[in-house]
Amino acid sequence: MHPGRVDVIGAGALVLLTIMERMGAEEVVVSEHDILDGIAWSVA
Repeated sequence: MHPGRVDVIGAGALVLLTIMERMGAEEVVVSEHDILDGIAWSVA
């Protein structure tokens, strides 16, 4: 993880959790790389 992102992880996780709860989502897929990895995973 890039050192400049360390301080925003907790807040970002809280925002993500809130969005997931409001949308009724039970899971989320995260990629360390870019959106193409996520797209490739979703069609595999």
